[in-house]
Amino acid sequence: MDFERFAASKILGYKRYKNSISSPIIKISIFSIVIGIVVMNISMSIGFGIQKNIKEKFSTNTGDLIITNYNNSLFETGESIDLDIINLFKLKNSTVKNLNKVAYNPVIFPRDNSFDYLVFKGYEDLNGIEHHKLNINEVSVSEYFSKRNNLKIGDDITFLFFTKQNKNTPKIRKFIIKSIYSTGIKEYDSKIVLGNFKQSKQVNNWNKNNVGGIEISIDNKNDLEFIYESVPSNYKIMLNKERFGEIYNWISLFDSNVYLIVFLMIIVGGINMITSLLITILEKRKFIGLLKVLGANNSSIRKIFIINGTYLIIRGLVVGNVISFVLLFLQFQFNIVKLDPSVYYVNSVPVDLNFFNILMLNILVIITSFLMLIIPSSVVSKLNPTTILRSS
Repeated sequence: MDFERFAASKILGYKRYKNSISSPIIKISIFSIVIGIVVMNISMSIGFGIQKNIKEKFSTNTGDLIITNYNNSLFETGESIDLDIINLFKLKNSTVKNLNKVAYNPVIFPRDNSFDYLVFKGYEDLNGIEHHKLNINEVSVSEYFSKRNNLKIGDDITFLFFTKQNKNTPKIRKFIIKSIYSTGIKEYDSKIVLGNFKQSKQVNNWNKNNVGGIEISIDNKNDLEFIYESVPSNYKIMLNKERFGEIYNWISLFDSNVYLIVFLMIIVGGINMITSLLITILEKRKFIGLLKVLGANNSSIRKIFIINGTYLIIRGLVVGNVISFVLLFLQFQFNIVKLDPSVYYVNSVPVDLNFFNILMLNILVIITSFLMLIIPSSVVSKLNPTTILRSS
């Protein structure tokens, strides 16, 4: 063990030091580090958790992107695209996660005294996955819609379809409700009725190679370049952040909030550590004077107090990490804290336990706190050993 670390360990282990004037201030500084890392870990895990959860919901229900005609809007695919032009075989045999043929048609659901304006989404899973498969005369409606209209599984339901070819004379189709879904995304649940793609094809009078669009789910961003290369320029590719820009802009604000919280917590914790270090240096004036008389240089003495401060920071980080991990694990396992899905799109506070992010955050706190301790430690060089020892 070198001299500086040995001297720092003696200061920390000295009983009178633990009962000194600076002791309460040091405890407050450690407490501020504990609270800071708890707040930072929780805000980062929750902020990124909400983003991840909402993006996964969109990916599950709408894919990560759609290939469609330039004339089509978000929830209306009046203009079809030709599968012969797109290398569908190449896409299906690539690393993309999932592909769906889709068509979005505006429909009206007649109520007793009014109408509900909805969107019929006909889809066909191109990967052959059987779950949630609907027959041509079956639909899946949202929990929001079923409660609003007092509907249940097995009920008959009628929709009036409007297409580009028959804007003034709607086509009437009768269905059976096979299932009720809930995504927690009101903008989606309040509009979308899920059905069989064959029904959409019949209503739109399309041939076998026409679809309203292809929704694709991807596992990594490298697939995007491959998809762009596979799709001709006369068709557009829309990512979810473009399709649902308002929601994606809202969840991107969590990044700013997390970074702001981390910045403020580091500043507050750093100021507390600077204060405790200054008080410790002033309290240990006699010790500093004695070291200088014995031949220790200023940089060596400064290093003693920086090591002292860094130890206290690490101590606070260890306690804070343990507390935050316990709280986050409890929320992850038991969903203790609930949220209003109509506001936050999730039923409970989601947690993203990313240990790499937490490790990087801890390293950032240690480095910035260490750098902040260098400035107040310069007070050591201004202390005159002769004056100090005479006064004591």
